Amino acid sequence: MKRVFLLTALAVGSIGISNAQYKPAAGERTLEVNFAPLGGTPVSIGGIKYRSFSSETTAFRVGVFLGFSNTTKVTQDENSQTQMLELKEKNGSTTISLQPGIEKHFAGTERLSPYIGGVLNIGYGMTSKKEESQQGTSVGTTTTKGGSLDLGLNAVAGFDYYVAEKLYLGTEIGFGVGMTSDLTNKVSYDNIPGAQDSESKKDNQSKFNIGPNVVGQLRLGWVF
Repeated sequence: MKRVFLLTALAVGSIGISNAQYKPAAGERTLEVNFAPLGGTPVSIGGIKYRSFSSETTAFRVGVFLGFSNTTKVTQDENSQTQMLELKEKNGSTTISLQPGIEKHFAGTERLSPYIGGVLNIGYGMTSKKEESQQGTSVGTTTTKGGSLDLGLNAVAGFDYYVAEKLYLGTEIGFGVGMTSDLTNKVSYDNIPGAQDSESKKDNQSKFNIGPNVVGQLRLGWVF
């Protein structure tokens, strides 16, 4: 009798495993991060992506990236004997990217979900450079602010492989067009006699690209 119960339990368990739902169903959502395991900084996160499945084969997606960078270096040491003041140079940047899109998924296998789709890329970058200079016994500051605007449209193809229920790895390639345009540079001065604030487009560039693009990153995501 005990043997019958044991065999029945094993059969029920095997049916449950074989019927496990790996791929998202209609109404489910995914959240994923991109990371570069073969890059110079493998733990760096290259963005976050959210998807909402309206059906088992259609998903709406949006990718978001927000990055900050700040560096400071000393350009002149303080020396009381020569009346030299300590001077610094500070550089900062901010990058914001938003990538809405849509995906069409195909049958694949029980764990593999290949897809194609379209993605719009909207990016904005800001830069700031603050340089200190000695003005007699005080410090003057020159601040230069600039930036760039990115627009693009890509056709993408990729796949999700479900290594476990609700957990997947994937990758993606694309082909599309992109445009980058530098914004007007604004220069302001503080405590520098005779200097006047100004704006300039000198050396600004606009770039247009068309071709394939490969993201050298893996996608790790989960379904909820």
